[in-house]
Amino acid sequence: MFETEKVLYVIPNLEYHKGFLKSALVNLVVTDQRIIVAHVKKEMIQKAREGAKERGDGFFKRLASGWTMHERYYDISPEDIANEAPENFSIPLREIKEVKLKGGNVDEGKNDEMEIKWKEKNKFSGNMNQREIKKKLSDLGVKVKGGGLFGF
Repeated sequence: MFETEKVLYVIPNLEYHKGFLKSALVNLVVTDQRIIVAHVKKEMIQKAREGAKERGDGFFKRLASGWTMHERYYDISPEDIANEAPENFSIPLREIKEVKLKGGNVDEGKNDEMEIKWKEKNKFSGNMNQREIKKKLSDLGVKVKGGGLFGF
């Protein structure tokens, strides 16, 4: 029987550190089989804002629509998400050796950090619910360090 892949969780609006001084805005889409690194393009934000305008949303709701557009991933197939932008890529859950979570400090302007170790090391930062991420990924059999109370 063919099993369909399901979107389980989205970690929105993270900065993906591609290399020295290079980064991109991404959403991490966690499915029951992989993590899709979905790049957010200016055109996508513009399209979300135009959609909000067409719906008659107010100014602030239109402005915020670019930051809440990740919610649509729950209604899109994982394959369509993966193919949405040429830069998107997937990390199969079974290939993840470890995920490291490190809490930031809002007062010092430091974001939370996440590192996914597989055949590469991918680093992300932003405002994230690390406890929730740890639970979701651990439930999927991924080894997660940090992310608990006091970083344990």
